[in-house]
Amino acid sequence: MVSSLINANPVVYEKKERRVRGAPSDVDEYVVEPIDQQEFINHIRDIKDPEHPYSLEELKVITEDAIEVDDRHSYVRVTFTPTVEHCSMATIIGLCIRVKLIRSLPSRYKVQ
Repeated sequence: MVSSLINANPVVYEKKERRVRGAPSDVDEYVVEPIDQQEFINHIRDIKDPEHPYSLEELKVITEDAIEVDDRHSYVRVTFTPTVEHCSMATIIGLCIRVKLIRSLPSRYKVQ
């Protein structure tokens, strides 16, 4: 940890309830299922902030509204907002989000 925190007293928000996607009744293992914002947020919501014991969702660094998904073109863009304007951990947070998505998503996706 850094000796002095950049944001010593961040505002902590309540976590939203997880929404579970319903499984289709006639499952065909070869059909490509569309992926939406909900699935992306479920992958990255529990990433911990580098300075605090809170998740990115609890600090509102990531929100479902800041995720753009184009499943037809296999493209996703996640825009995150650090808790302070001059956050030196923004690069680390961005890399954590990127690596988590690359590891979690099908290889057809371009993550930006």
